[in-house]
Amino acid sequence: MDVFDPVFMVRDLAFGRDFTPKFFTALVAIGFVLVDLVRQRRLDYVWVFVFGTAIWAGAEALLNFQGVRDMPTRELFGEPLALPVSYLIQGMSEGAFVAVVGLYLGDRWLCRSTRRWSVLVAVVVLAAIAVATFRSSRRLPGFGQAGSRRDVFDESALLGLGVLVVIGLVFFWRYPPWRARTAAMFVAMVIVGTGWTIAQSLVQGRWVEVGDPVAGSTGEAGVVVSVAVFAFDIVIEIAAAYVPFLALPVMLRLARDPRPLRITPADRGVVSPQRVAAG
Repeated sequence: MDVFDPVFMVRDLAFGRDFTPKFFTALVAIGFVLVDLVRQRRLDYVWVFVFGTAIWAGAEALLNFQGVRDMPTRELFGEPLALPVSYLIQGMSEGAFVAVVGLYLGDRWLCRSTRRWSVLVAVVVLAAIAVATFRSSRRLPGFGQAGSRRDVFDESALLGLGVLVVIGLVFFWRYPPWRARTAAMFVAMVIVGTGWTIAQSLVQGRWVEVGDPVAGSTGEAGVVVSVAVFAFDIVIEIAAAYVPFLALPVMLRLARDPRPLRITPADRGVVSPQRVAAG
């Protein structure tokens, strides 16, 4: 491999073409938003979902328009899907879902009374991702066959990514009261992204290639390059780039309370076993 060869993140035909799993993932994200809205009586998650959907749908539209992501076929329930609708579903499932789940897990990890619940939900989410991935690999044709390629280090894509990362860093520096929630959300998104990436890799749903696809000279990258690119994808392209989905609503004063939970189990009159034992 030449060190100057382009590097591509490749999606197989099933993951790149079939938007049905993405549609249901979007519904799950909406479910998390509604749960927090009802139980915590705040709009934080609504705004994260809205900004995540809008920003990532726009990013996917730009990737397609500039030819950075080559995904010629898009289907929902077996029917051709219009491009604008596909961008919206990608924004909700590939962007907002990860951010909303990351914020949900992080918020509940920061509160001692809900920490066990956070761990349980994390286990359930990761298990669901693994099961859904393995079931899809048996049900859908096209696993292991290239369905779309994205140039990982395309200059225009890196510029947009850099803007998002800088926004996140500025937010973390200039808004100290929000640092705990931001850091917990970041770590949770890394965990979710890692689980999803491992599951997709095991069924050959995503992999890394190097070379020139125009000349037909691409080949699967070695282990070191693949691990490095997947780590970059998880930590930078997912976790760091999604922090602005929370940062922007806060900066615009749409979200104002930095507390991870406004209403805890103790506020509802639920006393933990530890507090009962303490007396």
